[in-house]
Amino acid sequence: MSEGVNIPNGWVETTLGKSINLIGGGTPNTKIEEYWNGEIPWLSVVDFNNDNRWVSSAEKSITELGLKNSSTKLLDVGDIIISARGTVGALAQLKKSMAFNQSCYGIKEKLDVTDKNYLFYLLKYSIIQINRNTYGAVFDTITTKTFDFINVIIPKNIEEQKSIAAILTAFDDKIELLQAQNKTLEELAQTIFKEWFGKYSVEDELPEGWRIGKLSEIANLKSGFAFKAEDFIEESNFKAIKIKDLKGNGNISLSDISAITEDITKLGRVQYFKLDEGDILLAMSGNTTGKIGVLPSSENEIYLNQRVGKFFLKNNIYKSYLYNFLMSNDYENKILAMGYGSAQPNINPTQIENIDICYPDERKLNAYLGISNPIFEKVLKNNTQIHTLTQTRDALLPKLMSGEIRVKM
Repeated sequence: MSEGVNIPNGWVETTLGKSINLIGGGTPNTKIEEYWNGEIPWLSVVDFNNDNRWVSSAEKSITELGLKNSSTKLLDVGDIIISARGTVGALAQLKKSMAFNQSCYGIKEKLDVTDKNYLFYLLKYSIIQINRNTYGAVFDTITTKTFDFINVIIPKNIEEQKSIAAILTAFDDKIELLQAQNKTLEELAQTIFKEWFGKYSVEDELPEGWRIGKLSEIANLKSGFAFKAEDFIEESNFKAIKIKDLKGNGNISLSDISAITEDITKLGRVQYFKLDEGDILLAMSGNTTGKIGVLPSSENEIYLNQRVGKFFLKNNIYKSYLYNFLMSNDYENKILAMGYGSAQPNINPTQIENIDICYPDERKLNAYLGISNPIFEKVLKNNTQIHTLTQTRDALLPKLMSGEIRVKM
């Protein structure tokens, strides 16, 4: 038994390696067309690196022939996928049967040792330890041996494991429900935006009173503050948004946001970069360049780090119009046309401010704002609730997984 480990009555100390069945992935030969674009989703980390518990689709798919003639494996519903290289420790459970690549491991429960849903939260709880035990000079890597070095304590009784998982699942189910509601609301706003405004470009004949102008007419984009390494600390009530926190589709995750010292925030020039609920942010470098997010409410003071931009609106009435333009296919196509669809692109504020945008007449704009503003506010409210639920779940997680809080069966 490890020193200093308090093992609750009815629990046992073991390792992750002894608590799971680990499965390696693979890639069918990319030169053989018959192996690709089939009915089997084929997961990579880009499909589940978003803080969501469940993954239900993948960007790429393979055929039965590709599955048969490669080292990839098929995971079942409820099995777990974890990234082993690059973005180490991203985690999700499968909502449908899928295959996966060699940069991930598939994880199944061990019969009579672990419950499938409990195992997901056990892994989530252990991610910090996993990251501390990764190997590799260039990319951190999880190997099969990594799991053997992670000590855990678990209930012997599978029913107690299920009860723990059920509490945490209730939070995730509510989060998923709110995310689904947001998706429906934003799709509605986007559908109307596309139908009313998305079909017009510079060369098109516009309705009377409409025009094509520059984005800078309603907002300016400013990059964040260049915090130094010594400004970042383990924990504080002062945080800095980094590119990694922008998850795409308008979402910003505050679950792993970096802490900064209070002293640095007292500098006058840093106060300019203090953020407020509802601010629209943009990733300005890396593989998420051009992606945006809206800041939810937080109990912490949050500041803007470099290479993340904030839109400063000249009139807040245009916020939902700007947001829906930035979420549109038209905006995405403009970003790609700039040549920033490569692996490590960079953009600057001037390039974004010079993007063409359709400006309707006042009557049509007000009609749209009457629809989009309430949707924007509802989505923001839901995101704040998601943040609160996530915080509560994450606070309960270590207490439940360590046995500090026991559950009735």
